[in-house]
Amino acid sequence: MKNYETVFILNPVLSDDQAKDTVEKFVKVLTKAKASVINVEQWGLKKMAYPIQKKSTGFYNLLEFTADPETIQTLETEFRRDESVMRFLTTVLDKHAVIYNERRRKGEFNRNRTEKKVYTRKKEDVDA
Repeated sequence: MKNYETVFILNPVLSDDQAKDTVEKFVKVLTKAKASVINVEQWGLKKMAYPIQKKSTGFYNLLEFTADPETIQTLETEFRRDESVMRFLTTVLDKHAVIYNERRRKGEFNRNRTEKKVYTRKKEDVDA
């Protein structure tokens, strides 16, 4: 089994409940195919870089899971059948990406701006 992540964009015409139901539908497709869903993130309504189907916004979602390669074909077929999915991209994660995602989920990269270290010069540094 390999680690994968899929980012997909749902139609902005959907309500929040419809968008959540659609995400749950794809999670069920994965669990039915004996894949292990690691993480589901709903990033919300965001502006896209370019219009797709004459729409400039969409509901962005991320699924992180482990599955057999055959499962990807099943999942992508379901993405193509669903009219509310505007775009999707599935990538295989290498070991470094898996470690990065684990750290990101733990919140290691969510530092506030006030927590950043500020370098202040000492008088010795200025005189040198």
